[in-house]
Amino acid sequence: MPHTDDPRRPADELRRIARYHRWVIAIFLAEAALWFGFLALAAIRGDVVFEALRVPVFLTFVLGGVGGIFVFLLYWTLRGPLTAIVMGLGALPPCIGLLAFLAANATAAAALRTHRIEVGLLGASDEDIRDDRAPYDLDEDEGW
Repeated sequence: MPHTDDPRRPADELRRIARYHRWVIAIFLAEAALWFGFLALAAIRGDVVFEALRVPVFLTFVLGGVGGIFVFLLYWTLRGPLTAIVMGLGALPPCIGLLAFLAANATAAAALRTHRIEVGLLGASDEDIRDDRAPYDLDEDEGW
């Protein structure tokens, strides 16, 4: 359930955001490597054979579908169901999907940095997310 009004998210939710974020980054890098590799091979050969486009396009849709699932899960956790559906579907088309991945990357990184979690090039580590409870999380009637 999204905590849009809560300035502090629980540690397990932050770990989930970090995990989805790492998957979004990995799928973005895989899709970028796929197309850069295809274009490099086409440049080496000197021409683009349109029959050879079937494999990269198919893999792009597969990666977009898997990436769309993780973008959906990420936005469901961060923003809610409507944004999750829109962004998850936005990750499916080949070129526009890269923009959805970049937006999800920026949103997840900002959410993690808000909680003072260091986000590197490949996302945040689970070890950086502590289970500390803030003083305002303590219930004064706890234990009664």
